[in-house]
Amino acid sequence: MSGERLAGMRALLADDAAARGTAVSSEAACEACVRLTGVSGVQLTLMNGTSRGGSRYSTNEIGDQLEDLRFVLGEGPCDDAVRFGLPVLVPDLDSGENHRRWPLFTLAAGATGARALFAFPLRSGAVRLGALVLHRTSPGPLAPEHVSGMQVLADVVMLLLLDELASARLRTDVPPPGAVLFGHAEVHQAIGMLSVRMGVPMDEALVRLRAHALVRDQPVVQVARSVVARRLRLSANGRSER
Repeated sequence: MSGERLAGMRALLADDAAARGTAVSSEAACEACVRLTGVSGVQLTLMNGTSRGGSRYSTNEIGDQLEDLRFVLGEGPCDDAVRFGLPVLVPDLDSGENHRRWPLFTLAAGATGARALFAFPLRSGAVRLGALVLHRTSPGPLAPEHVSGMQVLADVVMLLLLDELASARLRTDVPPPGAVLFGHAEVHQAIGMLSVRMGVPMDEALVRLRAHALVRDQPVVQVARSVVARRLRLSANGRSER
């Protein structure tokens, strides 16, 4: 992730949210995505571990229908983007290649009115949290500048999601009296170890630590303790090695 490009996208989202009188969030980022690219709608899907995941937010009904089809049929651009960790760009859904690639999904998705889909994975290293899926009701490619912009937006959405999901967890987890809610020292130590081991900046090491914790449904401090105790090793590509 380029710090400059991330900062630029964050500033753009902040300006968009301020103009609409709302806070910056993953949902607001989806709405901004529609205006930035001119697509018909955006769907945000989360996947935890090996589960089929589910919808986090959709800007319209077609997005909801596409997510339902993905979940029920177990195929489509979204699943492939998460599986391979790469954008899946489908400028014309109703093509022979796509009917062969996703026979069930392509036929059913066409009935929703979607004609083009563009799925961008939410990932950090080998950890994948889901995908940002754009759809259009007319066929045609996504402009190159929009493709590169959406890859940056996907990184920003992932960071927003990590904050939102961590905040939700802290609100629901009630620690025992006198307990330390967050082991700052252990987390900082784990970040330092990961930064050196992976050869990435400290902020990127923190993202990977939090993402690893999220997909395994574990508190960040628990994962940090495993890293510090050398019970868990995250390799340079983000995979865990015990």
